[in-house]
Amino acid sequence: MMKLNYRFPLLFCICGLLFSASAPARANSGLPAVETVLQKGFPARQHDLEKLTTALFDEYSRQKNVASLVFYAYGALQLAHHYDRVNDIVKAAEYAKLGFFYLDEAVDLHESDTRVRYLRARLDAWLPAKLGRCAIVLHDTAELLAANKAALNELTPGISYMRYRALYHCGEQQQAAALLAQITARYPDLPWLALENNVAPQWEAREVAQIILPLVNGG
Repeated sequence: MMKLNYRFPLLFCICGLLFSASAPARANSGLPAVETVLQKGFPARQHDLEKLTTALFDEYSRQKNVASLVFYAYGALQLAHHYDRVNDIVKAAEYAKLGFFYLDEAVDLHESDTRVRYLRARLDAWLPAKLGRCAIVLHDTAELLAANKAALNELTPGISYMRYRALYHCGEQQQAAALLAQITARYPDLPWLALENNVAPQWEAREVAQIILPLVNGG
């Protein structure tokens, strides 16, 4: 069972980087709440964040588009950070549980969709080790690397790097070091290699084109 530590010093930064206003994403999907996140990112003000997060869940309830559910989970995790920051530990815990529950629910409901699994791995890989999500990243990255789908081919270096981080956070330092050496040798130009240890990379254009927009557009 995953143990949650309800202090989230990195969570807001990670969610903000993963779905920032700078992401080069545009869609014409009829999902106004999702469109807002893609074009503007998540709002900083608590009231606006709660309103958008609620809208995302309502949107999912009506249209059953998994992108709305994933974005809702990310919004809930940002609200967890907000309430942790103002020392409302009860609400922080509630939103953390909601965020992780629905992020996992999105994958459970779409087990064969590697794009949803990629989104979960993309967030979990940069969460603090004490949140206990590294085992989930190991599972997700193993599934992604074994999928052998054309849409994932260009994303293989990043998936491998997410797996390296999961191995390291799960205490498998020798395996992590070996995988990092392989990644460095095979993909020396991977931009993620130059990032500081806990800085989540912003979305790349190929991630947007191959993962986010097809989900938003129901493809």
